[in-house]
Amino acid sequence: MATIKRIGFPYQLLIALVLAVIFGNFLPIADSFYNLLGTVFINAITMIILPLIFPVVITAVVKIFNQKSFGHILLKTFVYFFVITTIIIALFLLAAYYFGFGTGTHASANVSSLKGIGTSINLWTFLASIVPANIIKAFSDNNLLSVIFFAIVLGLGLGAYGPAKAKPLLNLFDIWIEALYKITDFIIKLSPIGIFGIIAHDVSSVGTSELVSLVTFIVGLYVGYAALLLIVFPIIASIYRVPYLATLREIRDLFTLAFFTGSSSVVLPKLLERLKSNGASQTVTDFVIPLGYTFNLEGATVYLSLAVAFVANSYNLSLSLATLATIVLLLTFISKTIATVPSGAIVVLLATATQLGLPKEGVALIFAVDFFANAGRTALNVLGNAIAAKAIEGQLQATATKPISSKLANE
Repeated sequence: MATIKRIGFPYQLLIALVLAVIFGNFLPIADSFYNLLGTVFINAITMIILPLIFPVVITAVVKIFNQKSFGHILLKTFVYFFVITTIIIALFLLAAYYFGFGTGTHASANVSSLKGIGTSINLWTFLASIVPANIIKAFSDNNLLSVIFFAIVLGLGLGAYGPAKAKPLLNLFDIWIEALYKITDFIIKLSPIGIFGIIAHDVSSVGTSELVSLVTFIVGLYVGYAALLLIVFPIIASIYRVPYLATLREIRDLFTLAFFTGSSSVVLPKLLERLKSNGASQTVTDFVIPLGYTFNLEGATVYLSLAVAFVANSYNLSLSLATLATIVLLLTFISKTIATVPSGAIVVLLATATQLGLPKEGVALIFAVDFFANAGRTALNVLGNAIAAKAIEGQLQATATKPISSKLANE
């Protein structure tokens, strides 16, 4: 155990990855055991997500309500989410399509791999589902967005009731949150074991042959991910005066963990704790990050944009500029449903394919290597939300000081 402690956490994850590939390839007979390790780890993290997010959002809303700034923060948050994701989708979709990403890589795939996965998303049904008819069912279904909505409403109710009267309940929530942070610390320490199980199961059940046939897609996708990480994110951070490299250093272990597990939920509790411990506003962080996990998934938007362009080009489909603009708007809105449906990225991709008449065989081909695609997009989703929390906090601080600056200038 002492030896394990001396090995840095990122190296533990890397060792788990290498061992998983080896065991998955050469000992596939133990696939059920690998699957058990991965499933238990993911279930342990999932177990604490809603019990943590619920009180975190409530306390954040009560504090915002007391500052008389709830509507202002909500507006800035959603404007940021929609503007940034729309720009990213437009940039990557147009670049990938006009540069011919996927041209000449047409291959057949078995559509049976998509059996049981939804092929369409009704935007109005999605919007209606945000308001839970039964909050207990929303918790049991792990419906993050509905739980957040109820938490916001309850937070507003407690704020209107009076912070002094609601203080005993808010104190209980604070104790509850700190206890769940401690549980999260323990689970995260065991994450190399969970990662081993997740990756070994994928390697033993899917194999690596599918990756070879889609090496062009995987390489192109990670070039896009790299462009988001090294070019787009730094530009966004610069515009909003967010210290990008410092932010990346703050959460580098969480970024790595999200990459290897393919689950942003795994790092959500620690992300909230980490940002606040490094000076970020507790109120803004606790409000923006949970919402961002549904509405601000920049890594996923890059994936969807490149995947649509890849499928269109691989089947030599000609898309007009008007059609591409339609795809941008379509992806902007339905990408917000990724976190609310099973196999979210694939469902959104299938929904887009259905709306545009793209071949489902192309989506099936991409689905075969979704594990590899998911790693990068998940890590970037986490980083994008860390940037968003700091960017929105900076905007709010600038707005708050502007009236004072104007008054001093007039004097």
